[in-house]
Amino acid sequence: MKRKTYLIEVLTPLHVGAGQGLSHVDLPIMREVHTGFPFVPGSAIKGSAREYALREVWKRHLANSGVKLSDLDEEVSKGKKLKEDVAERIKDDLEYLRSVFGTAGELEEGSAGNVSFGDASILLFPVRSLSHIFLLVTCPYVISRFARSVGMDIPLQKVGDTEALCYSMEIAIDKQVVLEEFVFNAKETGEDFKKFVDLLGIGYKHRVVCVSDTVFSELVQNYTEVQTHVRIDPDKGTVAAGALWTSEYMPAESVLFVNLFLDEDIEYSLPGEMWFGGDMTTGKGRVKLREVKT
Repeated sequence: MKRKTYLIEVLTPLHVGAGQGLSHVDLPIMREVHTGFPFVPGSAIKGSAREYALREVWKRHLANSGVKLSDLDEEVSKGKKLKEDVAERIKDDLEYLRSVFGTAGELEEGSAGNVSFGDASILLFPVRSLSHIFLLVTCPYVISRFARSVGMDIPLQKVGDTEALCYSMEIAIDKQVVLEEFVFNAKETGEDFKKFVDLLGIGYKHRVVCVSDTVFSELVQNYTEVQTHVRIDPDKGTVAAGALWTSEYMPAESVLFVNLFLDEDIEYSLPGEMWFGGDMTTGKGRVKLREVKT
């Protein structure tokens, strides 16, 4: 089995929901139980990737034939939804889609897909800063998780709760880094950390800072984006009674990583851009994907 590692750069606020919340946020995002870190489950990534692949086949072969996208979806999952001549015309595409994404046992010959989609874990988290509008924050635990996940050896420096290791000291003001209301002593990172950041190939690498695990946990749990929503009564033109709620979003500029595991005899790549999660019709959940060669 072979592995592909992708970076997911969040272009617009991202909401992959965990259902109804018990705190002040009505609709929170998914978080890991043991860390509280936000993440995107592999099922959400696979669902979005599958929908994208279906739509590409539909646009290429069926868009002007009167066949709906939902018909193609059912043909892939259950079979015998499309007319025989249409199904025969796109036979190779159907076999490929079933091979990659599986059929969940709904076809008699159904089987799991040959591509396994992992969960997307947070790697860099944007936090407001005094020097550069925002900085991209990580921590030793997150870096070690990435290293284990991709089979790399990334030596880590120790970082105290009052320190911030900076890829570039240009983000420091009087040898200090300000993140939200917190002030840290700025220290330059070693070459190993810089090589790790260079490997990612992100555009804002000079903004990357490494804080302690404790500080990072505090930031990702308390400085996500929370938006308030209302519903307008169409007759009165005012807010409908009781129609006020809040939704939590992973902020734009967040960077996550995800691993895909593929059977040796299959080729598959994620598209360069997709949409994840809810509120897509209001521009939320647009992400950029890029394979990282480790």
